[in-house]
Amino acid sequence: MTADKAHEEHEHGHGHGSVFIQHHYDDAVHQFDSGKLGIWIFLAQEVLFFSALFVAYILYRHHHPEIYGYAHKYLDVKYGAINTAVLIFSSLTAAWAVRAAQLGQKNLLIACLSATILCALTFLGIKYIEYSHKVHEHILFGRYFDPCVSSGNGPLLTKNNLCPGTKGSVIWDYSAERPQTGCLADLAIDQEPREGVQAKCEVFESKIEIEQENGQPKMGKDGGWIIKQTPGTKIVNECPELTPEYVHSHGEGAKYPCWRISKQPAVCRPGWFFTARCTAGTCNPSFEASPAFKDRSECTDGKLKRDKELKKDKAGETWVVSDCTRSEQSGVVVEYGDHEEREREVGVIAKCDAPPAPKATGDQFAEPERKPAIGEKAISATHELSTHEEHERSYLGPPPDHTNMFFTIYFAMTGLHGIHVLVGVFVFIWLLIRAIKGHFTADYFGPVDFAALYWHIVDLIWIFLFPLLYLIH
Repeated sequence: MTADKAHEEHEHGHGHGSVFIQHHYDDAVHQFDSGKLGIWIFLAQEVLFFSALFVAYILYRHHHPEIYGYAHKYLDVKYGAINTAVLIFSSLTAAWAVRAAQLGQKNLLIACLSATILCALTFLGIKYIEYSHKVHEHILFGRYFDPCVSSGNGPLLTKNNLCPGTKGSVIWDYSAERPQTGCLADLAIDQEPREGVQAKCEVFESKIEIEQENGQPKMGKDGGWIIKQTPGTKIVNECPELTPEYVHSHGEGAKYPCWRISKQPAVCRPGWFFTARCTAGTCNPSFEASPAFKDRSECTDGKLKRDKELKKDKAGETWVVSDCTRSEQSGVVVEYGDHEEREREVGVIAKCDAPPAPKATGDQFAEPERKPAIGEKAISATHELSTHEEHERSYLGPPPDHTNMFFTIYFAMTGLHGIHVLVGVFVFIWLLIRAIKGHFTADYFGPVDFAALYWHIVDLIWIFLFPLLYLIH
């Protein structure tokens, strides 16, 4: 007698209708009710598990609402909405599978389980597309949040300078967590009364090399490698539109390297600076600004040191070194018009002219002379930005502080949810195999029911995640 035959006779001896009704239960109903209690206890701890993440979300949403308003624009609402529809439909097919199992409709059960698996795989495929885009653009969690674009899809200055289609001027020192070079003090940039930072600079592509000593990288006083940048091709400050005519005249794959100033506090942070201006002699360049110092004392020491160097090394030239002052910083982003990643060995150097001397303003409190033309309106109407326009303008700027925490919470919540979806795929594949073998009957359908309950909770959690992450302002 085979083991299956003996098991079947043993079960029928206890009055059970299915070989899968375990002997320690009175009947099929007893086994089903016990399983139902177990799955509800499991789902209750799952709710508590996700509750901790929802509490973290609420706390950061309360204390830093600005990061949610900015960062949610990085998420693709279209993909989120498709995934929501996919999961809702999969809940229908999962519930339908339970009904098919209860009625002994084998073919319908197989079809419903297959549809549920297909929906789950579709969900995971869309999440893969979303995640891969964020990895590509460095829109990640914690210290790895170094986005290549703003949430309004404008290119940003970054620490690693490996963003596709752009290259920044910054060489970042990860040990000191500050830019080693490549950030320009705003006081060294010609600031005209127009929106944004206007600069009279020359920007060059450069080759970045590590200085060698006896065949080994040469170390600086701070313990880091000494990096040498050699200026190369000059990059113009204009970005032609990539029209068919431009492509025709410059060939397929035409690139148009051009540069712009980018202000991003997460990379080029405020600091203390001094400037040096050549007032007599043949000077090239005739102006320079110091690197950033963390405080006035450190800046003053640097100023005295540079003053001595100029007097010693610039014989025949007269240099005047300014007092230290606090200033913001900006950097340079070069755009190439393609979507290729630039090599790490290629960098950017910016040499900016001195800002113009301030013009005499006379009496600042005097009423300015005004001669209106005939027919001119006495008061010109001003356009007040709507809430939507203010949001759109903020999306084009750099991320606010602590934006990385949004994506820490985002990846924790959606990643954990994705793991649950993946587990659900394996569970439903197991059920599909058993359904094909004909294991489920009107007396024994508990595993399908329990899996459907688990799947409903997974879907319900996503229904909360979608508006909280994708639609929040």
